[in-house]
Amino acid sequence: MAIVEVNIVPIGTGSSSIRKPVSDAVKVLEKERDVAYQVTSAGTVLEGELDKLMNVVRRMHESGFAEGAKRVQSTIIIDDRRDKPQKVSEPL
Repeated sequence: MAIVEVNIVPIGTGSSSIRKPVSDAVKVLEKERDVAYQVTSAGTVLEGELDKLMNVVRRMHESGFAEGAKRVQSTIIIDDRRDKPQKVSEPL
């Protein structure tokens, strides 16, 4: 299992608020099975199989364009530990 932290920032929406873009990205997550997640003030942390998470991150990134953003900047951090299981809620 991998843990991925993603921060998606739509640019050029006409508003400094990120409430709607974050809500749109979370809607992508709510439809997923086998992906645990936690929304934080600095980003969203996902837990699951890496291939699936990368697909979900791609759709979250694309959701940034849904409200008319002309540019979306996404930052992704991947923690893929294979020597023992890890969970979002457990310390590293």
